[in-house]
Amino acid sequence: MTQTRAEAPAARLKALRAERSRLLAGRGRGTAEAAGPTRAVLVCACGDDRFALALAQVAQVLPARPVTPLPGAPAAVLGLIAISGRVVSLIALARALGRGAAAASDEGHVVLVRGAGVPVALAVDRVLGIAEIAEATDVPALAEAGLSTEAVSGYAPPGAGPDGEPGFVVVDLPRLLRRYLP
Repeated sequence: MTQTRAEAPAARLKALRAERSRLLAGRGRGTAEAAGPTRAVLVCACGDDRFALALAQVAQVLPARPVTPLPGAPAAVLGLIAISGRVVSLIALARALGRGAAAASDEGHVVLVRGAGVPVALAVDRVLGIAEIAEATDVPALAEAGLSTEAVSGYAPPGAGPDGEPGFVVVDLPRLLRRYLP
């Protein structure tokens, strides 16, 4: 069957789009496969610092909400918040890791944690997105940078984030929460 002059450019354009889609879908697979197994993480920012939480341990991300302070609680525990009719403890991620003591505000995000045994959420300035990182990540000497390494399970190098942003610290949530939960 022969094509008319008007059909030829349309068919060629369709073939080019299909090839472009195929190439874009395969982009990045070679590097991920060469690096070995990967895991998904949620990348968050607290001030100038970037932290990642295992996506399997994240139940929900919500806008910040009003906090009821808890007298006598550690500095990292901001207080209690209400989520879907439940009372949830809110912990400032940066403070819990020994970083800046930013004041609690109604801006930012709340990351509801899954599998902690009790309802708990983490306060972050903003959620940047999801990234796939290598299963085995190195833990450099982060103590020199003023970061508590007790709850750090690794470091992802620059370019590993959702938009190729600077590197980030991978947080070990069970170890982090151990200090704050009964």
